[in-house]
Amino acid sequence: MNRVVITGMGAVTPFGLGVDTLWQSLLKNKNGIIKLELDNIKGDIIGIGGCLPEVDYNDYLSEDKELFSYIPQNKSNKSFFMAVYEALKQANLDPRKMASTDNIGMLIADRDSEMMEYVDRYSPLMRDSKTEDVYDKNKYYKLLNLLDNNKKEGFNDRESINHYAARNYKITGPQLSVATACASGNNAIGEAFLKIKSGYIDIAIAGGAYSLDLKSMIGFTRIGALTPNEDPEIACRPFDANRDGFVMSSGCGILILESLESALKRNAKIFAEVIGYGSVTDAYRSTDPDPEARAAIATMKQSLQMAKLMPSEIDYINAHGTSTKMNDYMETIAVKNVFGDYAYKLPISSTKSMIGHSVMAAAAIEAIVCIKSINDGIVHQTRNFRKRDPELDLDYVKEGPRKVAINYALSNSFGFGGQNSSIVLSKFC
Repeated sequence: MNRVVITGMGAVTPFGLGVDTLWQSLLKNKNGIIKLELDNIKGDIIGIGGCLPEVDYNDYLSEDKELFSYIPQNKSNKSFFMAVYEALKQANLDPRKMASTDNIGMLIADRDSEMMEYVDRYSPLMRDSKTEDVYDKNKYYKLLNLLDNNKKEGFNDRESINHYAARNYKITGPQLSVATACASGNNAIGEAFLKIKSGYIDIAIAGGAYSLDLKSMIGFTRIGALTPNEDPEIACRPFDANRDGFVMSSGCGILILESLESALKRNAKIFAEVIGYGSVTDAYRSTDPDPEARAAIATMKQSLQMAKLMPSEIDYINAHGTSTKMNDYMETIAVKNVFGDYAYKLPISSTKSMIGHSVMAAAAIEAIVCIKSINDGIVHQTRNFRKRDPELDLDYVKEGPRKVAINYALSNSFGFGGQNSSIVLSKFC
């Protein structure tokens, strides 16, 4: 069985372009959540979120004019492409220059853009429950433009983004679009890990991408998952006693996974090693986690077992930590069950407290955060954790950043529909 290492990382988040921008912003406890500048429109629309920045390619055009000339002009696709570019560049890897790319896979958590169909499919959700008024279509399209920065004529582009990048980089290996809700990013990384570990491929471009969309915002609002608090400074507060829902955001995180043999042969810099992966499903309800956290417990145990680690060997947990009442409670009791008394000694923090929940991209971004924590020996704090919930009594890193020697980090993602995934990352030695 092959050892699997990380040789490149790329990210675009509400903080801006690049992994270093993300990391330094987290260490400074910045807030990436803002008010959405939207026209007033009928229906359930939360007025805050984590939005992607405008991506300027001028600094890169001179490096590779041919590659960048193919980038589509909507913000979400540009951001994904930029994260892939950053990760490949950091890994010193250009598939276009390789004799064969059959050994490179692309496993990306994403979703197809079907914006034009939203009007017809979801118009009932746009009606004001107190009146018979129906949304204005022109405002609706304008809203979609503001959220995704797409032009109407671009809505018909339904090509999966990993197919697009694979074609431009001439990657002929296996491709997989992963869609397991909030657990998707970890599942994409985990499945890439298994493919490399087994020798099926040597290299994988893995991660997730997500941009805010109206359908999801309306749906999550209707089931009470999004916070009704529209103050961007304090709305997202994982593990806090006053938490009342999550905040949606856009983002993209990409990792280059590689067999150790391949990385050494290329003399690539190694940032961390993937050593464990677990994925178990609740089979409970589509919108609520199992209050007994049985699948979340099994998922973490599975990842530790694959990593051949005792629970007491984990030095840090990057939590799913969404800021909903049930999820934060469920994750806490799951951690207590898996780690016992040692759970109280473990630093746990939520990246979502600063950038919101980027759904299918969240776990990939958080894996990058874990790798930076391992490399720098620092964990960021959980923003807005101010009032302790008596039932949530673990160390959520209230004040930070905190210096922590990290050999092994666990990253959790527990999604809607009972999807659960965990990965274990280790310092490379």
